[in-house]
Amino acid sequence: MDAVCDKAYVVPCWIFFISTIPGTRLRMLQYATLWCLILAEAASGTVRFRAYFTAQGVQAPRVVGLDFSTSAVKADGIGKAKQTLEMVGSALYVLPWFRYPGLLLLSLAVPLAYESVRRKIKKRVIYVDGADQGGNVACHKMLKFWMQARGMGSKLIVGVVGKERTTDMVLNACACSAVDEVIAEAPEKVDLDFLTVHGIDYVLCSAGKAKDIAHDELVAERRILQLHEDGAARPIDVKSGAKTE
Repeated sequence: MDAVCDKAYVVPCWIFFISTIPGTRLRMLQYATLWCLILAEAASGTVRFRAYFTAQGVQAPRVVGLDFSTSAVKADGIGKAKQTLEMVGSALYVLPWFRYPGLLLLSLAVPLAYESVRRKIKKRVIYVDGADQGGNVACHKMLKFWMQARGMGSKLIVGVVGKERTTDMVLNACACSAVDEVIAEAPEKVDLDFLTVHGIDYVLCSAGKAKDIAHDELVAERRILQLHEDGAARPIDVKSGAKTE
């Protein structure tokens, strides 16, 4: 509720403001500004509600070293600045003498509002190796690992290596609510071409597993994230990869 309380307040206010716009030369600007904010905040609220009710129940790992500030639930710096401009601008817009300063602040909030929505709906595909965490899908550690991976992006793909492919393993992975897609007969080590073909953005693995499931070219591209015991996911570079070996 905290994520949409501000929207539940300002959107009805803006709808009321539309009915009070005077017939001045800035009339169309006021209409455009208010309608853009109404549509943007309605979309933002929808995304936040959907993210809340589709959450996996496990907190997503914090990512260190990469810009993963696209959470659909948590507000980032742009969201806070946008909210401040909207609240102050709406308060000034109510007063006849400060209507135009308020309109200016509301106009400045429009691009921030749409940028905030764009960040929330950005697609990010995460890939995990089904053999990671022991490859036993009935294990609670494996299910938690998949839920954490799903919370880091908008889609989770699980690869089942060919030599370990069994009917039970594929079906269990398909039955997991955190998994969006299962790739049977996946390669033991994924490369850049594999990620490109399947539209994968990042590969998530346990600490020390990167060398076993990915080629060095993905390390150089910073497309490999290692989940450490402290709950943080960090990309590995060539130096850290060499130390891991």
